[in-house]
Amino acid sequence: MIDKEVARTFDRRSALFLTAGAILTSALVLRMLQMQLFDYREYTKKSENNSFRIQINMPERGKILSSAGTPISRDTKTYRIYIVPEETKDIDAVISVVATELKLNKKRINKIYARIKKQAKFQPVLVSENSNWAELAALQAKNIPGLHVRSGFSRVYEMGPAGAQIFGYVGDPTEPVPNAPFFTTGITGLERRFNNELAGIPGQTVMITNAVGRITGEDKSQFRPAVTGGNIQTTINDVAQRTMYDALLMHKSGCGVALDIETGDILAMVSTPSFDANIFSGDDGDEYIASLRNDYMKPFMNKTIEGLYPPGSTFKIVVALAALEAGAITPNEKIHCPGYWDYGDRRYHCWEDHGHGWVTLADALKHSCDIYFYQLALRIGIDSIKEMAIKLGFTQKYMDDILSREMAGIIPDRHWKEETIGYQWVHGDTIISGIGQGFTLTNCLQLAVMMARTASNKVVMPRLILTNEKPQFANLGLQQKNINAVMQGLEQVTRKGGTAAYGAINVNGARMAGKTGTSQVRSISRAERESGVLTNEQLKWNLRNHGLFVGYAPTNNPKYAVCAITEHSGGAGPAVRTVAATMRVLLGDKKK
Repeated sequence: MIDKEVARTFDRRSALFLTAGAILTSALVLRMLQMQLFDYREYTKKSENNSFRIQINMPERGKILSSAGTPISRDTKTYRIYIVPEETKDIDAVISVVATELKLNKKRINKIYARIKKQAKFQPVLVSENSNWAELAALQAKNIPGLHVRSGFSRVYEMGPAGAQIFGYVGDPTEPVPNAPFFTTGITGLERRFNNELAGIPGQTVMITNAVGRITGEDKSQFRPAVTGGNIQTTINDVAQRTMYDALLMHKSGCGVALDIETGDILAMVSTPSFDANIFSGDDGDEYIASLRNDYMKPFMNKTIEGLYPPGSTFKIVVALAALEAGAITPNEKIHCPGYWDYGDRRYHCWEDHGHGWVTLADALKHSCDIYFYQLALRIGIDSIKEMAIKLGFTQKYMDDILSREMAGIIPDRHWKEETIGYQWVHGDTIISGIGQGFTLTNCLQLAVMMARTASNKVVMPRLILTNEKPQFANLGLQQKNINAVMQGLEQVTRKGGTAAYGAINVNGARMAGKTGTSQVRSISRAERESGVLTNEQLKWNLRNHGLFVGYAPTNNPKYAVCAITEHSGGAGPAVRTVAATMRVLLGDKKK
């Protein structure tokens, strides 16, 4: 017979278990009702996401074209090769074969093994990011188990480093796009500025997956094709661009711009040293990019608009026109140059120690006489010089809406010096400004615009994107007789005895004129002058003078304006040769 106390204890425990069971059962039923009646939309959506995997089909990116319609940047068909580890019995053997066929380096092979260890065996592992059809065909011929391929596009830069800072390059977006291994976006240059126009519209393929993520089929009803991006046509003359790049490449660092005077079209725009974005997607791409970023020569910098330089004697064109327009001098009036000029308590030197004797305006431009322009600048004052400089295109930004980091430069005056330096303007500042030194800074594009406006007497505005409309430029408003007087002097620069006589060209009767410039990047002390000024060869590279040349052609009917700047070249020689080589191409010289 069961003890009554034991029976009572058993009944209490049974009641507790039954009550707890009832509560748990009720909670479970209520949760099931909630899921089915109230949360079914959320779980249906989750179920669908687990059943389908969307693959983004990237469109072919639009082309960046030259003025002739030839591709500068374009997409090419490429293939991404994957291995699914669970589909092969010997993963080491597969990787060995693939590495041999694709010539993968040890670094890439180690990355493949690292990915295999991190993810599930049924998930694909990227082996090659940019393989061509020949490489793919060779692998497929070997019938390698577990090998999978996805097609896409990679960017090709036809000009390589010739203008890379302008055309830019594409790369991975800041935030990765799921299921879109070929997705790229414009990072710099025109690729970035016109990314929306070039990118196109992605399509999609919807893959059916099972509960663990394996692909079991495709939902063809949801397939959407990609739409190819639009093209952008530039004003760049691809032959002139390559020619200018090759010429500048013979020097350590520099930049150049060529303009069509009638339309303002930028026919060439080059900065050196440069970079080749075709290497970025290769096995050594990361190391290459790192080396570029650490390069003190700044290959990513577009020196045509970002670099600021003292214009040197090229600025004498501005001073000459300002003096003629002000009536401060006539073309035939002579000024004596004994090699120096004493003003106040300072002696100003000409680059020619023995002087140029008595010189007219044409003589002063031909021989680049500093004494002549020192005195000219003092006659008219800095305000007249600045007014003419702005009229000829200085301090303006022309590519600011297309290319980033354009620098406006400096044309100083009294207000600028007091506000920026904290000192009053003195006559010495005006004098030194007469030869493009002192505080004056400009960029290569502005100098090309100055030459184009001087040669045409029109407000030439440069453009980099080609349109169907031919620009109509307003008159600059200078007296044509003054323009002619300056151009007569510029023609003498490339003739016998001129500072650029060695750069004279003659293409079927078409000749070039222009102005040399040498801008100092250091001050020469009185002690150094007395003991002997150091030659550029005796100085460190970064202390040598910059060389400049601005030219136009043909002289009888100006069509082209070209400027080149060679950093720390010591003189204008390399710049003159760069302009001459580019001008020959523009004038139709077929000689190699």
